Amino acid sequence: MRILLLGVGAVGTVTATHLVRSPEVTELVLGDISIERAKYVAKKLNSNKASAQKVDAGKRENLNEAMKNADVIVNAVVPRYNLLIMDVALKNNVHYIDLASDIPFDSVRNQLALSDAWKDADLTAIMGLGEDPGMSNLFARSLADKMDHVNEIHVRDGDTGVSKEHAFTPLFSPETMIDEILQQPEVFKDGSVLRMTPLSGEEVYKFPDPVGPLTVYFVDHEEPETLGKFIKGVRYVDFKLALSPQIAEMMKILKQLNLTSTETIEVKGVKVAPKDVLLALLPKPAELGGKVEGYSCIAVEALGKRAGKNVHGVAYTFMDHQEASRKYGVTATAYLTGTPPAIGAVMLAKGNIKTRGVIPPECLEPKPLLTEIAKKGIEIHENLQET
Repeated sequence: MRILLLGVGAVGTVTATHLVRSPEVTELVLGDISIERAKYVAKKLNSNKASAQKVDAGKRENLNEAMKNADVIVNAVVPRYNLLIMDVALKNNVHYIDLASDIPFDSVRNQLALSDAWKDADLTAIMGLGEDPGMSNLFARSLADKMDHVNEIHVRDGDTGVSKEHAFTPLFSPETMIDEILQQPEVFKDGSVLRMTPLSGEEVYKFPDPVGPLTVYFVDHEEPETLGKFIKGVRYVDFKLALSPQIAEMMKILKQLNLTSTETIEVKGVKVAPKDVLLALLPKPAELGGKVEGYSCIAVEALGKRAGKNVHGVAYTFMDHQEASRKYGVTATAYLTGTPPAIGAVMLAKGNIKTRGVIPPECLEPKPLLTEIAKKGIEIHENLQET
């Protein structure tokens, strides 16, 4: 089978490594706006299956050319291109996977609105199959399946990753991370999606050892929107991200100074967007392997009932950044995010995923995916007990 991977940054490189090692994959095209980056990764993979191609994800003609004869496309570029890539994939009869939706998360609804067209074409488009969203959704579905009724789902992203070389260390797309933190976050409550104040909901959440307690905040994320829609009967869903209070304050100040603005201004005769300058100054996630210490962790809690009794379930995984660097040459965040889409792509191409339409991960049976994820060195822990 032929797979097109768009975007070969830190996360895309992990996905590519898994795919090229899969016996089911006969050809892997690495598409990136930087042909030099694509060639570098292709050479690093050291496989005659892998080839590099310059692809601008914002240009329809580039996408059309790249998708010829593809069975599955994995979209690992920034999510503002999702709808265009999905449209071209649908027209080319290609299954689709992405890792996140665009900001603001009205785009989640825009993607889901395309579902009937994908069903009519007998195709599957999986939204947000990374770490979170992705594994977080699968964890939530796995816990929900063990209950008679789910009342609440809480998703917590905890990362203690720090670098001695950088004051701010974005472990996935810096553009996406900044957007998520500064947009109005969503909470699902009693059938409605509510907008909250950015960086509100501050609390100290105790992540499983060895991560431990971290300060977390509401940030804009897909899970409240999709879990609230697809986990039957759930009344409340939220998502909080761990940030040090210093980073949270830094983000507020950057916004107050308009340094996150995409509106161009003139500086000494040159027009620039402040956000582009900010992004140019930040380290690239692909360059952080071996330079980050700490852990990456995603934990999901579910509260509900089973056999008439209250139950509390927790599912989580964590990974040491240094260990991930030693084993895989990337940060733990990149490895946890880049592994699920590779597994999903192979399962789609093999016909193991039968669900059609545009779907988030919780619409899939979690056990087959989580079993394969665990085989890639990602330990998954799950516990359900009466309260």
